[in-house]
Amino acid sequence: MHHIMIISPDHSPLKEADKWLSRYGFQVNLSHSFEQAHKFYELKDFDLLLVDNDCLTEATPQQLNNTPPRIVLDTKPGLNIAVQTMSLGAKYYLPLPTDSETLLKHVIDALENTQSQADIASERNQDSKLAKEAPLLFARSEQEEQSMRLGYEDSTIIGRCPPMEELFSDIRKVASTDVTVLIRGESGTGKELVAKALHDLSKRNNKPLISVNCAAIPENLIESELFGHEKGAFTGASSARDGLIYAADHGTLFLDEIGELPLEAQARLLRVLQEGEIRRVGAVQATKVDIRLITATHRDLMDMVRRRQFREDLYYRLYVMELIIPPLRERGDDISMIAKNLLEKACKKHNRPLLAYNKSFDKAIRDHHWPGNVRELENAIERAVILSPANKVEAANLKISSRHTSQAASHAQQIEKAQEEARSSMTPSTGTTLDDYFKHFVLSHQHKMTETQLAHSLGISRKSLWERRQKLGIPRQVTENK
Repeated sequence: MHHIMIISPDHSPLKEADKWLSRYGFQVNLSHSFEQAHKFYELKDFDLLLVDNDCLTEATPQQLNNTPPRIVLDTKPGLNIAVQTMSLGAKYYLPLPTDSETLLKHVIDALENTQSQADIASERNQDSKLAKEAPLLFARSEQEEQSMRLGYEDSTIIGRCPPMEELFSDIRKVASTDVTVLIRGESGTGKELVAKALHDLSKRNNKPLISVNCAAIPENLIESELFGHEKGAFTGASSARDGLIYAADHGTLFLDEIGELPLEAQARLLRVLQEGEIRRVGAVQATKVDIRLITATHRDLMDMVRRRQFREDLYYRLYVMELIIPPLRERGDDISMIAKNLLEKACKKHNRPLLAYNKSFDKAIRDHHWPGNVRELENAIERAVILSPANKVEAANLKISSRHTSQAASHAQQIEKAQEEARSSMTPSTGTTLDDYFKHFVLSHQHKMTETQLAHSLGISRKSLWERRQKLGIPRQVTENK
């Protein structure tokens, strides 16, 4: 996988290249200036730089020394600037905005030319036979191919809407690391599928993925199930047993509904994360384990921390990287794409001929609020396949409960109310600039709204919300003083 650094200011169109380059299998990082790039990264570790000319003109000669090949893009292109830029070592000079195909072609050319020069130098000192056996530059591994298919119909997770594209980009970046991941989303959105994608794209993919639903295990048994127990540790423990955490050694442990984990088990899990070891119930000696932990919840863990139902130290151990899955009702055309896929699967499952997806069926699906998300949609389509005649799938056979039909309007009213609060919350004491307005609204509403709801109310994307938080120094959550 090739690593590319994009260096561009906030307003630059070049920032958009991050999403689709990630989609093509490149590992992409983004910096706002050469100074920031040098502060947080070793630029020599990257294969290519994509640089907005505004950032290039502010760079010092020292910052340009020993950097990878670069492509420079300019919102105000000119012949003299192009000559000067190329003389300073740029591979290509392109106007901004430019279409993705043109930029991709020059990215590949720059990487191939760099590789070719390295091969020529290498062949002077190595046997030519070894040079011919070198791997192809753009030969992709099975993991990289799977990464590129995220979102498509043949992937385990389907979606093309902007929030899902952001999610897939984050999955690709996070999967190759061992950081702890917290997945948030409403019930039925597919949190376990995201966990599986993270595992399948990780270096641990040939080791086990152990999935545990913390809400499905009785409270008096959960410590034994997770950590194992010694013989005689409690009534009924007739023999020693390894727990599920030990079963995930060198692999991935996925704890769904982590908010349901009892406080005593939370303390034990914290030790696993801090010390990398587990101790069976009733045991004296601890055992070392090497796991990558992924957790998921539909609950507000910070609110649980405030109410002393969840350990604060464990929360911050889990909250290294957060992935948020949008609810189905906010995914636009994805709903139809998912419904078509589920219809095909349901027909195969029940040995029915493939039923055509029709407009009335689609309208009924698009009009529903889907509080149960993809899981509810899957069940409804299965009902429709079973109850419909052999030649046509009928919308009435979805059997969607009428009590949900007004929820879409209710949701729209909630958004409208939040937006009205956003407009009315701007008072003279909060300042007169847009940044003052933004900061005041976020700090006033983040304790009762998710990041997705905040972004929606402000009319921006979650990624833009995060970037503005970083720029203005707004903390993610406001912790109440005890």
